[in-house]
Amino acid sequence: MTAGTLITDAQNTWCPGCGNFSIQHALKTVLLEMAEKELPLERVVLVTGIGCHAKMADYLDVNSFYAIHGRVMPVATGSRPRQSDLTVICCAGDGDAYAEGLDHLIFAAKRNVNLTVLIHNNRVYGLTTGPVHSHLPLGFRGRSTPKGPWNRPSTRWSWCSQAGAPTSPGATPGNSRS
Repeated sequence: MTAGTLITDAQNTWCPGCGNFSIQHALKTVLLEMAEKELPLERVVLVTGIGCHAKMADYLDVNSFYAIHGRVMPVATGSRPRQSDLTVICCAGDGDAYAEGLDHLIFAAKRNVNLTVLIHNNRVYGLTTGPVHSHLPLGFRGRSTPKGPWNRPSTRWSWCSQAGAPTSPGATPGNSRS
């Protein structure tokens, strides 16, 4: 299998320089490595929410499911019963994971369901022209918060860790980690 076989013919509409390109490349690389180790890609399910990140389901040629906004984790959890040999990968936007879906993210961590969760955090709801989400670092200025946020930021991964997630690593598209 070659890298080109995982990319669909769908026209990519992400903005130039978007971090989603790096995430797509990393995900494609991992999927190809899995295929080389004889994991059939037919056993991979990609669950995405609504937003720019969700177009990953259009651009990667694997089984996929669009969940409604904020419901990536419940759909992914239901896609992977405990005895299943499915590999379930979630692509959630910052709104999907940190706003509408925060409770679902925490409870998926608490249940310790075997999922891979990739959160595409661009700090804005890009498809709705830029309102910022509720977990911004101090000093971040956006269209809807020209003076910066008025609330203190929180550490979302610490919530998952406290809920029982075995690992909660983080990476950025420019600084990926295994």
